[in-house]
This record gives sequence, structure tokens and C-alpha cells, in this order.
Amino acid sequence: MKKTVIIVAMILIFPANASYDKDRRWSGEFDASHECIREWWNVDAFIEGDKNYSITMSFEYEKETPASNLFFTLFDWDEKIVYNLSSYNDDISTLKCSEKNFLNLTYKNSWMKGKYPSYFLHLERKGIVLNMEITAETEPKFVVEEHGGILPMGFGYYKYMFIPKCRARGNLFINNSLTYFEGVAYYEHVWGNWSYHNPLKGNSVKHYFKLAEWWLKNRNISFESLTISSSNPLGYDWCWAVFDNGWSLFYGVIPFWIEEIPFGVLYLFDGKNIVEFGTINYEYENGTFCNGVYIPNKISFFAEGEGKLKLSMEMKNKPHIYEDRLNSFYWKKLILYECPGFINGFYEKNGEKINLSGKCEIEIERQISIFGYNMLKINPHPNGFELIFLSYIMNILIIFELFFNPFSMNFSFSNIR
Repeated sequence: MKKTVIIVAMILIFPANASYDKDRRWSGEFDASHECIREWWNVDAFIEGDKNYSITMSFEYEKETPASNLFFTLFDWDEKIVYNLSSYNDDISTLKCSEKNFLNLTYKNSWMKGKYPSYFLHLERKGIVLNMEITAETEPKFVVEEHGGILPMGFGYYKYMFIPKCRARGNLFINNSLTYFEGVAYYEHVWGNWSYHNPLKGNSVKHYFKLAEWWLKNRNISFESLTISSSNPLGYDWCWAVFDNGWSLFYGVIPFWIEEIPFGVLYLFDGKNIVEFGTINYEYENGTFCNGVYIPNKISFFAEGEGKLKLSMEMKNKPHIYEDRLNSFYWKKLILYECPGFINGFYEKNGEKINLSGKCEIEIERQISIFGYNMLKINPHPNGFELIFLSYIMNILIIFELFFNPFSMNFSFSNIR
């Protein structure tokens, strides 16, 4: 039965007249593999068949361990079920990359092929088979492309290309039944030379200077409070969203030890153009502790660029959690916490306000030291202040409040786990 399903799926996905738009301003060399330490090809999608599903998948290799990884998670929105179909820490030769101007990846029984604007996926793990074609509806975009398109990571660097909106169609064989689906997808390709095990390895200090002008132009520092935490630039907050009006969004923030100094970028596809927002403020409205680290699961943010965006996104499913132990005395592990959810808010430009609501995929990555998560927050008030101290390794949460008019002092101590 399974072999029959795969044959039918391939006929559906690969029509005989499949072709590529050669007039697009894009070179296939960016689809193919590069000589670097780390590289991945990622697809996220919201699909509708017999149920509502979302998927996130990546083909990845890294030469430090070395290893190959297939990240493949299927979220069943209706039943709140998460299918972890990934394969981790395989031999680096497991992921095979070929062709110079054409994407051609194979990973055991799974593969991905294509060239902008169309890509084809076949994912097969643990009795579940997904076949999907995605076709770009926007031009590809490099993050901070106008400022060199190279992002520093520790003393290393990487390039980050993405397509914020694609059409998706295909079929899914799950629970011994075949369902056909349509939906919306996102594609990204990232490559570069950086190390999670030894972040000081590399020589990319110059890339920080190149980004300094961009950050100074877009900085939005606010010291209405002061938050110092162990969240660090080796992690990220990431979101891809699709709105009911057909727009889509890419959101990426690099945490800093001082939360009130944000560094992030946002791209909004408004149905015609990809608009960049570099001035971002965000707030963690809710969160949870996961294996020693704080994971925000509800985030609100405000962004300015060509107009203003105010949005709130929240995880609304069972999460998928990936952990990777690091070969470092100080750095303990890396955690990737991913979960789909909902996003809503508004976009305002030239006096016109457009309400936005839709679905989103949220990923939180954190690199954790041997001390776990620690945080000190000071909230000033007109006649006093509030101080919050939290330590996961000490298992304590302390809140101290002092007000002068009228005078009052409050102190509370509790365990966090």
C-alpha cells in the first residue's frame, strides 16, 4: 500500500510540463550547496486537507561534529498532536548535495529538488509520507541585504536567504490514509562558518562594524525598565506568519544580555512588495521554563519602517523540543523550541489602519551555560521601584517592592520549579 501511495504522489507533484520562470532575477547557485561549516535548507508550511496541519522541516549538515540532521515535525492542529519524524546526528555523508545551479538533496528516503521559483519535497519517516510542491509568490530576500547580507554569529558569520510566501500543494499519507492538501509555505537557505561549541572561533569582527551603521539607524532603546539576563546573541526568536488577507511576515530577533537594547529585523510581504522594518521593540508577555531556560510563548512587538506594525503572537499547540549537547566547558547545550500558533494586531500607514490576523510558526533557540537561566529586572515607578531576581540553578524567584508615597515595602520569595 505504501509503495502505491508514493508512486501516485510523484505523479501528482511532478507534472510533465513543470517549468521554471527564467526571467526572474535569481541565480540557482544560491539554491545549491556551499563550501562552509554549516548549511541548511528549510521549509515551513500551513496546509489544509482532511485536517489542519503545519510542518517544519530542514535538511542540515555541520562539519564540527561532524553530522547530518533531518528536522521534520508535523503538527496536527485539530487533535493537538505532534509527530516528531526527525533523524539526528547521522553520518555527515547521509545528506547528499549535488548540482551547482540546481537544488538536489537526498537524505535516506527523503529528498528535495528544484530551482527558484519551484521546489519539490518528498519526506518519508516512521510510516508517514509527505509530498509537496512549493512555488514562490515573492522574490527571494537576503536578511540585511542592503548592508552586505552577511550576519555575524560569535566570531563567525552566515548568509540568510528566505522566500516569505509560496503556494503549497501535495498529499500526505498518515494513519493509513491519503489526503490531498493545499496551503501556504515559507522557504529559507542558510549557510556560513560559525561554531556553537566555540563561539570565539572565526574572524568576522568586521561584519559587526558593517552592521553598526544599520543598527544605529534603526536602534530603539528604551529604559523604562532594565532587564539583565543570561539570554545571549547565540540564540534567537523567530517567527513566520501568514495573514488572512494574503500577507506574510518574517520576524527575527537576536537576544541581548540587556533586553532593552533590541536587535532584530522584520520583513512584511504586503501582497506586492517585501517591506523591511528594522526598528523593533518587543515584550515577553508569558513563558515557560524548559530544561533550565526561559522560553517566551507569548510575544508582543512594535515595529516601525514604512508604516507601523503592532502584533502579538502566541504558541497554541504542543511544542516540539530539540536539544543538542555542546562540547564546551562553559556552554552546556542548545535548545530549539518550536510551536505553531496565532498572530493578530494591525498595520498602519499614511493614516490607514489594517487589522491583521493569521497563523504563525514560532521558534525560540537558546544556548545555555552551566549556570542556566538568570535574570534581574528593575521596574522604576514614579514613587518607587520593583526589583525581580530569578535564578533557575538556585531555584529561586525574589520580588522586592519599595514605594515612598505612601511608604510601603513588600518582599516575596518562592521556588520556580
